[in-house]
Amino acid sequence: MNERKLEFTIFCVESLAESLGINAKKVYKLIKDTNVLDDYIIPCYEPLHSQSKHYIVQDLIEVLKERGALS
Repeated sequence: MNERKLEFTIFCVESLAESLGINAKKVYKLIKDTNVLDDYIIPCYEPLHSQSKHYIVQDLIEVLKERGALS
């Protein structure tokens, strides 16, 4: 993973943690365990990183819901 994708991943984790009201460590485990990190965030870096924070967070919440990680 290059530096830009790493920074974006950290941004996603921190933003999701803030939105969901849970700590970043739990969010990282959640996206790692559901393969959202490797199957979605990293491969979709190009289209995602140009979106707003709100859009990214809502999109990731939807992906997590689709994978059964959130209700």
